[in-house]
Amino acid sequence: MRRFPASSFDLSVVTVGREHAGEISKQLAALAGDLLIEIEYLRQFDLGENRKSLSYRLTFGAPDRTLSSDEVNAARSALIEGMRLRGYELRV
Repeated sequence: MRRFPASSFDLSVVTVGREHAGEISKQLAALAGDLLIEIEYLRQFDLGENRKSLSYRLTFGAPDRTLSSDEVNAARSALIEGMRLRGYELRV
């Protein structure tokens, strides 16, 4: 059980039909930083034209304190910018 509360947010990544959810999850984890606790795959939506939207819930926290809203927002912004730089469209 965690002593300090965690913060979560959902993020959807638009990909081509052949890209696997696990690969996107790995990319998110690589960009998330040390405060990431968990990435949970939520669902997939078919967008047609060989595109799909993969939704994830990302949970952040620290073992020794409650994260500030600025820290959570910075982690979220870094993920969004990092995925966009890798060529992905995001739905936030």
